[in-house]
Amino acid sequence: MRRYVIMRRLPIVFCLLSFSLLGLSACQGTREVPEAERPAPVLLISIDGFRHDYFDLADTPALDRLVDGGLKADSLHHVFPTKTFPTHYSMVTGCHPGRHGVVANNMWDPVRDARFSLGNRDAVSDGYWYDGCEPIWVTAENQGLTAGTFFWPGSEARIQGVRPSHWKPYAGDTPHLERVETLLDWVDLPADQRPDLLTLYFSVVDSAGHRHGPLADPVRDALIDVDRHLGILFDGLEERGLFDQMNIILVSDHGMSRVDFDQYIMLDDYLDLSRVRVSDWGPAAQIWATDMPAEEIVSALDGAHPHLRVWAREDIPARYRFDDHQRVPDVLAEADLEWMISNRPHMMGRRQFSLYGMHGWDPALAEMHGAFVIRGPGIAPGSRSPAVRSVDVYDLIAHLLELRPAANDGSVAAFLPYLESRTALSVEEQVYDCQAETLQARMGPAHMALHHDNAVHVLDQVTAEKGRRFEEVDLRFTTDGRRASAEIDGRQFRNCRLLIANR
Repeated sequence: MRRYVIMRRLPIVFCLLSFSLLGLSACQGTREVPEAERPAPVLLISIDGFRHDYFDLADTPALDRLVDGGLKADSLHHVFPTKTFPTHYSMVTGCHPGRHGVVANNMWDPVRDARFSLGNRDAVSDGYWYDGCEPIWVTAENQGLTAGTFFWPGSEARIQGVRPSHWKPYAGDTPHLERVETLLDWVDLPADQRPDLLTLYFSVVDSAGHRHGPLADPVRDALIDVDRHLGILFDGLEERGLFDQMNIILVSDHGMSRVDFDQYIMLDDYLDLSRVRVSDWGPAAQIWATDMPAEEIVSALDGAHPHLRVWAREDIPARYRFDDHQRVPDVLAEADLEWMISNRPHMMGRRQFSLYGMHGWDPALAEMHGAFVIRGPGIAPGSRSPAVRSVDVYDLIAHLLELRPAANDGSVAAFLPYLESRTALSVEEQVYDCQAETLQARMGPAHMALHHDNAVHVLDQVTAEKGRRFEEVDLRFTTDGRRASAEIDGRQFRNCRLLIANR
């Protein structure tokens, strides 16, 4: 039962009058809330480009405090494409890009006949580009809570007529200490202004990864700097008696892979680029049919390069969930891991050593997985989980804040056993021999991660007459503890024999 007493909304005429005369940001919910009855606040922290295996890259005492005191997942499985704006927006909406519409860092909208790019401040702050799904700060504000976002893709736009009560326009050069001190200032506000939901964002690990490649010394140094400032934040929260009284969720928006200057596929070697529109480049190219039909584009690219795959919109793999929104392109071309898609005029101006790291490939690839840790009053210290899905983060936060979630693609089901257990939960691992191929099943109470080659898939548990059965779109895994079968990307694995079992 909800503990908040939410006041009736103001009449719409009064809202509009207040907006025009007083410059109010939005007609958002008001409330009368006894401070003792407020749910534990949620702090959502993103370290951009923090690959799931970076925890061992440096001495990070602040991150260790979160990991030791809460639940750490093996990794965070993101959405396609694994780029900053799509993945960040999926975490706070619970929707895939094919539904919420933020389909890339650079997008084309055929309905508006307009382009979105990260450098276009008008577009970045325009709620039109984000209104496909409701972000958690809108959910919170609409249900009488208060949100404060210190940077998060989408948070500087008015979405569905609502902005967070406290927010900052993005400025990448903002010192880390200023970010931390501002968050602590928000926490110190009077109860009726204090955020129940806070977000914080750091970009330097991602920048170092792009410039030097994953695991490079500058990436380690950037991580140490972020960790030091997180330590200042955590100490500040502890001084206020809040560190153990709030849910702190640490995520990252994607991993990072090495790229090589000699591993670029030149799209103009196979297509007349004057006859198409390419709205996004990199590991994947989003191509629009303008003067060339989609089937002709697919025909020209299919088999053209050994490290390139191409699909018409309706044939994009189902697990990408990338086919419903108007901004999804007519044709999607994707390069193999460590390969990039570009064109010759662009590459003529590039230096060989200007880019050593990139992301944006198939979200199942382990190198594209991010990080996930949660520490809070209801989380048993030392808990461990298989990989979790980023689209489930929205429902998790809504659950923690006792909010009614908006329609989305995610679920809190995989997290519930960890929220309800008083003792630390661990991962059950099973390794199977599938006729000279190996499958690794890492299972939690309600979900699993299926590892095959260099990919990690997250599947939900479903009912089974015998043993355990897990599914996700076109992925399947069933085991009775001794034998297993699986389906991955159309491939069938049958009569797999158990080799190793660990708890």
